[in-house]
Amino acid sequence: MAGPLEALAAGIQDPAGIRAVAKVSTNTRVLTTTGPVGTVLDIVQFPGPSVIGNWLVPNQRTLINGLPTVGASSVGVAYVPSISGLAPSGPMTVVQGALRAVGM
Repeated sequence: MAGPLEALAAGIQDPAGIRAVAKVSTNTRVLTTTGPVGTVLDIVQFPGPSVIGNWLVPNQRTLINGLPTVGASSVGVAYVPSISGLAPSGPMTVVQGALRAVGM
């Protein structure tokens, strides 16, 4: 399914609806006006109960350096701290993608 690519950390939200504050990306080649396009290896940081997240279902046809990209239909998992380490808190989704960058 085609959709806008993720390029801005604030366009990602955790299960509680809290927007991300930062992302660590390995992509330094493909940029939009709002930043680097997200790939499956990106780690996302949240300020609320969820602390980090990673992507599980990226785009399948749009690749950057051989890595699948993250788009509007991509889904990840956000994690919260627990006594045994990090526990999944639910799905992490893209709610605002790049306006002019679209992938499948």
